[in-house]
Amino acid sequence: MTSSFQPTHQLVSRTRKVPVIVITHGDRSQVLTEQEWREGREPAFELHPKLGLFCKGVQIVGYHLEPLTAPVEVSSPASTY
Repeated sequence: MTSSFQPTHQLVSRTRKVPVIVITHGDRSQVLTEQEWREGREPAFELHPKLGLFCKGVQIVGYHLEPLTAPVEVSSPASTY
């Protein structure tokens, strides 16, 4: 892991865009927020290609991932998703 959080995508809901790192593991991807990365926690979000996004094992709707086309300034340490 690098010394600084370097997001690859944004997790987008109706009201927020949160920078995340997407890590692919076989048939699914883990979606890691900055807070999870800093604290060394397991990601709460997972992306299954055919099923969509899940949060802690529960399928969620109204969220999607957007790849970053330009660097995003990472928010303050107090922000969470």
